[in-house]
Amino acid sequence: MQAIFDWLSSVLALLLCASVVDMLLADSPMKKYVRLAAGLVIMAALVNPLLSVDWSFSFSNEQNVSSFEQETKQQLNQLSDVSELASNTYVNQQLYADTKTAAAAFSSCEVLDVQAEMDGEELKNIQVLVNGSCPEQEIQSRLAEKWNIEDHQLNMVMEKEERGGG
Repeated sequence: MQAIFDWLSSVLALLLCASVVDMLLADSPMKKYVRLAAGLVIMAALVNPLLSVDWSFSFSNEQNVSSFEQETKQQLNQLSDVSELASNTYVNQQLYADTKTAAAAFSSCEVLDVQAEMDGEELKNIQVLVNGSCPEQEIQSRLAEKWNIEDHQLNMVMEKEERGGG
């Protein structure tokens, strides 16, 4: 009976964690992938007791508890990977908004994409893709100051406009 209670508790904990992660992703393009990953983890947790039944009918309580602990740790690790992905998506969205604000002063400058490499919670490297004629150095120094990073950690990539030739 305790095994069923533990299994239900772990499934409910996974559902709660998945719903929190889902709420953290407002309107992210990664939301459907995070939902897919969370759904697969939840389905694995639901089916897991059927696949891990000890058919030899040896009722060793210690063995069941240790296997349950291992399964729970593995599922929590998978959920932490999903939440790390969600936080990286949020950081990229925030950096994109900051970059658009910095480039808004220049009418011919358009921000296409911002991608950040994270090392834990610290920004390691940021790549900004812009289109148009932008004062690259000025925008780069503004953003480096705002994000409190070194200039070499910020890489501005200018996309060339293609002009049709006759």
